[in-house]
Amino acid sequence: MTGKEDFVLVLGAGLTGQSIGRYLENKENFFFFDTRKLGDLPKNFLANKSYSSKLIEEKNIRYKNISEIICSPGFNKKHLILKKAKENKIPISSDIEIFTKKDNSIKIIITGTNGKTTVSKMIEHVLNENGFLAKAIGNIGNPALDYLNRGLDYSILEVSSFQIEISSDLESDIAVVLNISVDHLDKHDSFNEYAGLKNSIFKKAKKTIGSKSDKFISDKLDIYFEDEEIEIDDKNFNAVKTVIDSLKLTIDLKKSLKNFKKPAHRFEIFFKDSLGNIFINDSKATNIGACMEAVKTASKFGEINILCGGDGKGTDFSEFSSFLNNNCKNIILFGKDKDLIKKNIAKEKCFLVNDFKDAVLKASELISSNEVLLLSPGCASFDAFLNYEERGDFFKKIILGEKNH
Repeated sequence: MTGKEDFVLVLGAGLTGQSIGRYLENKENFFFFDTRKLGDLPKNFLANKSYSSKLIEEKNIRYKNISEIICSPGFNKKHLILKKAKENKIPISSDIEIFTKKDNSIKIIITGTNGKTTVSKMIEHVLNENGFLAKAIGNIGNPALDYLNRGLDYSILEVSSFQIEISSDLESDIAVVLNISVDHLDKHDSFNEYAGLKNSIFKKAKKTIGSKSDKFISDKLDIYFEDEEIEIDDKNFNAVKTVIDSLKLTIDLKKSLKNFKKPAHRFEIFFKDSLGNIFINDSKATNIGACMEAVKTASKFGEINILCGGDGKGTDFSEFSSFLNNNCKNIILFGKDKDLIKKNIAKEKCFLVNDFKDAVLKASELISSNEVLLLSPGCASFDAFLNYEERGDFFKKIILGEKNH
């Protein structure tokens, strides 16, 4: 079925893959490949007959007819298709890479282990508040190619390590690495590989920006922002200010951010009870670096009762468990890797529970007065939830339900 003419192969039929399909329509002959079973594919993909009819089986792929592969970030980098593509010298790119080469906007690339979405949304908000047309796109949930040549003044491209890995040739006006800490070691061969990918966004950037205190970020950048020994919100503010200043824009940043609402599940203080206890939903903390930052920031409110656990993605928790032991009153552990986290935690403050609901109820029992109950898992949610949003919403529902009885 594909033996007679050249075609572009789109790897992945999800959000990004479908946006690539929209970009290719009326331009190129293309097919989709996805590793999932037909019944597990997104419903909107299957409902689009022009897309579902272009779904190709691996056995029917003729590599000599592939002119280009455009790969979604969630696609397995070790898949045989990518191996064969490299053997056949087939160009492999990403939607982000195509966007950076073809769009006329001023392009700001943002990456880092933590804080990417918040900083990207803050920059978008500030620029729009000051009369520019700006959009945060990419890993943030807005596929880049849906915004190609839409007249944006500024595009803020949030990129993950997976997107960078596919995109060997990213061009930008400004490239920013916020921080680098241990994450995704289940998907990358080593931490050095992961850190190298993050730093690689500087290669083709006109201006480079990074954290001053992060030893894993290149020490040969144009500008650095201050982030040592300050709270999460101040770190994000400093990063945004550095980007805005580098654009040579005269903007009152505090005034511009007055109405900015931080995305949910990111150190979200959502409830205070009559005993002075503070409840914080930080479900987005899916790695130990994010959790440690949350603990440092939360400590100003009182002693911390923390909920940790889930899928650790291959992380070594030994130093992390010592940190929790030294900085938290009670540590309630749940999920797939709870036994890996408990290693250096004193028995009297460590509580292992069967599931997430039990963890929340146990934490509610343990909290006293003028303390903090912090959900900051340090792990991904996929062992028990669809995503971190579902986990955070469930946490809030239990707490608010308990407190309203």
